[in-house]
Amino acid sequence: MGASGIWDETADTCHLDGTTRIGTDPGTSVVNADDRSSDIPNLWICDGSVFPTVGGVNPSLTIQAIARRTADRIKAMAKRGEL
Repeated sequence: MGASGIWDETADTCHLDGTTRIGTDPGTSVVNADDRSSDIPNLWICDGSVFPTVGGVNPSLTIQAIARRTADRIKAMAKRGEL
């Protein structure tokens, strides 16, 4: 292909996405739509690890939005006496 060099990134940072996927089936996901663990009742995971796929842009704002949404859901569940 005409390549003349290899790119080597040594000072890399990354977002570990997809390690605790969100989904509707506990057999293929770790958290539900509320970001609540399928196995541990009072554990919510609200970071990039819940993304089922990785996007092509920095996910920082999306992670902040997920955290805010999760906090709102926890607050609503507590208000309804579901916790």
